[in-house]
Amino acid sequence: MNVNHLTLNVVTMQILKSDLRHGTVRLRTENPDDLWHLEKILEKGDFVTSRTMRKTTIKRGSELDSGERKPVTLTIKLEKVEYHKDIHVLRLSGKITEGPEDIQISSYHTLSVDTDTVLTVQKARWKAFHLDRLKKARQRRPLLFICSLDREEAGFAGLRESGIEWMGSVHAKKSGQRTGKQERGQEYYNEILGVLEKNQGFEAIVLAGPGFEKDNLLKFIQEKNPSLARKIIPEKTSSAGRRGIQEVIQTSANRLLKETRVAKETELVENLLMEASRDGPVVYGKKETEHALGMGAVERLLVSEEKIHDYEGILDEAEKLRTEIVVISSEHESGEKFLGIGGIGGFLRFRLRQ
Repeated sequence: MNVNHLTLNVVTMQILKSDLRHGTVRLRTENPDDLWHLEKILEKGDFVTSRTMRKTTIKRGSELDSGERKPVTLTIKLEKVEYHKDIHVLRLSGKITEGPEDIQISSYHTLSVDTDTVLTVQKARWKAFHLDRLKKARQRRPLLFICSLDREEAGFAGLRESGIEWMGSVHAKKSGQRTGKQERGQEYYNEILGVLEKNQGFEAIVLAGPGFEKDNLLKFIQEKNPSLARKIIPEKTSSAGRRGIQEVIQTSANRLLKETRVAKETELVENLLMEASRDGPVVYGKKETEHALGMGAVERLLVSEEKIHDYEGILDEAEKLRTEIVVISSEHESGEKFLGIGGIGGFLRFRLRQ
């Protein structure tokens, strides 16, 4: 068995104080999704204040020496943002602009933000998509645990606000081993059940795959753990493993899965591509989208996360026109396709003349 166990976090980001008139928001991070949202909100030039460890500065004549490390509250002008997803730490680097007297101003420092950090962010202007991202971070979203299986292998993934987290797989024993077919099947199902039981903190579990294996497993779980079985949604897919999990995300836009961010983004991108293929009321690409926005024709604007800074002027114009803005991640297949066609596009209120 090769499975990592994901710990579910359902506590959401806390907004401790908001003063948008002066551009400041004070917040507390609570889970890895908060760090992922913050990475997308923070920009070069923002001022970030938080508690940290820093060496003091001791003045000896005309020279400055480093003293001991101590906890201090510092403000930096942000230059670099790095999210270390594997250890759930966001590193924010920049020059110190405020701090105690024994800390050297204008020297560089890196703030480490983990899943229990209080910080204040000050921006020249909080834009609509920044505030929308904060709103999403504060909302508890249905999180899914997906198991896609056939007779040989079961693959697992957790679907979170920040995207898909692959969690390994279990394999049925080969027929050459000294166990009967029924015994091998029971052992295989028990291994899968063990994984599901350790991840039943998710709001729903999707059992997916081709054929009847998922249905047989569901019957097994109904006998062994009826309360867990009530959380399970069966979904038919043409493949098992990773491909089956991707298929679930792309096609199962019903029930709880519809409520997840990735499914919503996938549905939007696939609808845009379908309409574009039949010359429907959509646009994509920088020039075409900019023109449509200037005509007041864009009802909903899609933009790739990676392209937000490139298309800042377009987003500012959309915000003035009160156009709905949806940020699309490229961490899933449809998001990659959207990025590949420029990472900007939209659904139109009316068709434009050629």
